[in-house]
Amino acid sequence: MRTILAAVLAIGAFLFAVLMVAHHWSPPPSFSNGHEMSQLPTLIRLGNPQSSDLNGPGSSVDNHPTGAKFYQRDWQRGDLGTVQFVNGNHSFVIDNVLSMIGFAAENVPEGIYEWNINFGVSPEQADTHEAARDRVMKLLAQLRSLGWKRYIDSSDPRLSGKQAWIYAASDAVDWEYSLDSTYMPSMDEWMKAKGKFPRWVFYADGAYLEVSLMESNMGGFVGKSTYLLTVNVKSEYAFYGLGYFPGNAEKIHNWKALLPAELEKYQAMRLKTEAALRAQGYAIDTTYQDPPIKALQSSSASGN
Repeated sequence: MRTILAAVLAIGAFLFAVLMVAHHWSPPPSFSNGHEMSQLPTLIRLGNPQSSDLNGPGSSVDNHPTGAKFYQRDWQRGDLGTVQFVNGNHSFVIDNVLSMIGFAAENVPEGIYEWNINFGVSPEQADTHEAARDRVMKLLAQLRSLGWKRYIDSSDPRLSGKQAWIYAASDAVDWEYSLDSTYMPSMDEWMKAKGKFPRWVFYADGAYLEVSLMESNMGGFVGKSTYLLTVNVKSEYAFYGLGYFPGNAEKIHNWKALLPAELEKYQAMRLKTEAALRAQGYAIDTTYQDPPIKALQSSSASGN
């Protein structure tokens, strides 16, 4: 699954760099790091497709013969989009959007269960690496301020700060780890990580959000580069059902009943890894708590 994501990001970064270099492009005049937008944002939500703005120039719906449905929108150069993901008090706005795609299926009654949003780290053709790092860290801080909390995969060790970064950068892990968004990497650390798809994963109120980074310098800029970010938001069904039982339709259908045993298995793996890391001098962040899973709470309540 992560290999596929890496390939998609690489293709997206390639197209993004070609777009920026091949055309004389200028940002929307009212763009700012605050959200003083020259256009109303496109509103998207998980769930009922009718609650999202699925119209407008560049919009399309693809009905696949398998029953899958894709809600897509692309923005034209010189007029990049602004998207607002609506999730109660955890709603946020993204500027400089190149494209977005929502995923649904006939056999999934909840509607849209995943959104993928691709956008530039800034409205510029290219940024210095330091400016790009600072903008990414500002985005992560904004998500935290809106109540998004760090998520660590159930089988992964609970590390924080610089130790989380060091662990992710190790050859054995190779960046397949959710970084601590409160840690500001040094420029040396940033330069080594920027081509490795570093990722930060969050959760809030039944939604799971991953921010991943891709960098490309096809334009041949000196001291600068083009950065592409992807925000992927999933429902609990997508995150746990599809994530823990990929390709197994029967298990996906019964994911709520099967998940507790799976989590117990993976958490045992976490404890084993943490014991080994303690012996190497790592400090385990025992204050970290796995998120409550609303679907399991609902199932338990309905069973009483």
